[in-house]
Amino acid sequence: MDKKITQDDIIYFVVTDRFFGVHKRMAEISDSSIHGGTLDGIIEKLDYLQELGVTAIWVTPVYENIDRAGTSEPYHYYWPRNFDRMDRRLLDGTRLPDAVAMETFGRLVDLCEERRMKVVLDMVVNHAGYGARDQFEPTWFNVGGTGDVKGELAGLPDFNHDNPQVFDYFLNNIEEWLTRGKVTNIRMDTVKHVEPKFWHYFKSQIRGEYPHICLIGEVLFEGKEDIGKLLEYQNYHDFDSIFDFPFCTALRSTLIYDASMSYWLARPRLNDAEPRGVLDEDNPVKRGYRNADRLVTLLDNHDLEKRIMSHARTKHTGDGAGLDWAIRVTKLCLGALFTMRGIPQLYYGTEIGLEGWKSGHDDSDLRRDFPWDVIGPDQQPRAAYRTARDMYAWTRDLIRLRKQTPALRHGTTITLWSDDLVYAFLRIATDDVALVILNNGYTPMPYPIGLPLNRSILPQRVIDMIATELKHWKTGDPLTVRNDHVYVSVGAKTIDIFCHHQH
Repeated sequence: MDKKITQDDIIYFVVTDRFFGVHKRMAEISDSSIHGGTLDGIIEKLDYLQELGVTAIWVTPVYENIDRAGTSEPYHYYWPRNFDRMDRRLLDGTRLPDAVAMETFGRLVDLCEERRMKVVLDMVVNHAGYGARDQFEPTWFNVGGTGDVKGELAGLPDFNHDNPQVFDYFLNNIEEWLTRGKVTNIRMDTVKHVEPKFWHYFKSQIRGEYPHICLIGEVLFEGKEDIGKLLEYQNYHDFDSIFDFPFCTALRSTLIYDASMSYWLARPRLNDAEPRGVLDEDNPVKRGYRNADRLVTLLDNHDLEKRIMSHARTKHTGDGAGLDWAIRVTKLCLGALFTMRGIPQLYYGTEIGLEGWKSGHDDSDLRRDFPWDVIGPDQQPRAAYRTARDMYAWTRDLIRLRKQTPALRHGTTITLWSDDLVYAFLRIATDDVALVILNNGYTPMPYPIGLPLNRSILPQRVIDMIATELKHWKTGDPLTVRNDHVYVSVGAKTIDIFCHHQH
């Protein structure tokens, strides 16, 4: 088993305290106290995760955290006070050793890997928890700094990685988590707030000695105008991957809030003066990402304004028709996530339509408890929960399709059509091809659209495969191809996928 995150993976992100634990309490109203989800609880729910089809679990930090900060507790575990051991509150003694040594995390990794599930550990090097400054040397912190790098994030004590003692401590600490905790995949928190010197030493020492480690960086730049700053971490600091927040913004802006597909995703290539979409910035020859196919793509997470279903409910209010449209556009977003380039990351509960949003600086509702009462003994939503059942089946089928279709995992992307309402593209692998069309309009296409199969771009064998082998992933209907054009008619707010595999 390859333990490193690749384009074959689907990452499932868990806020551990909000997921499951044998002593976990369910808050009627989401609050900022610790609810009791544990790493043991994640092991307990591996059957559910495997039935869904995810291949990797990203867990929030496990360091020993501060006890309390004002009216809030560190239920998210991003407020460390000791980086050398785990927090006892994340262990309940049912599946893992009741010991806070790094080796306990190594046991979690072993148990997941026995089930062919990879683990991504969330790491923090930028800051300590509130009130934890006295656990470290006073000279280790930036004091009175401003800006992304030297300024304190939300008032948290900010480590100065221009200090050799600091970066040396964290390099050695990370190495211990790799060796004693068996970590093979790192999600690095708040990357843009860390002094660049640290990444130079990291790629020299850690990546040199441990080339099998996958480093995924959280660099929270969300606009397509920010791509130039975002890609530096993959291109120059040698991260394996970064989270593609501009792509997340593009999908939300178009599929939920009806912005132009050609403006946000990819230009129709009528002239060079057109605004470039997010996918137009993928080309490294034109100063794009080193490898856009290795970016981690997402629809929502624990830091953004709302969960994707809550965005859809903001746009489409009320029950009845409003809920139906919200489900429809959320499914459209998931369809785009699992067919477009990148490594998809699913936020826990998105697969059953879980909602949540920020309230000012309060993130707790965005991190609601997973509602396990919805899930039956067959590891699927119970029949009484229509929305959850519909969303789950759609997500599970998309994951299965992606696993069966090499073109969707690591195929080249070729844009065939882009305008305000329609985006159509091919994914081409060595011996596999898929055709995907998104209609973002609120009515079905009034007549079939003709997608050109340009022989100056596409190999003849690919055109032949499209014409003779591809069928609709749900209905099994073949494509209509005439005179080097594919003719398709797509329903309202719908994604159609044509490939070699059907469900």
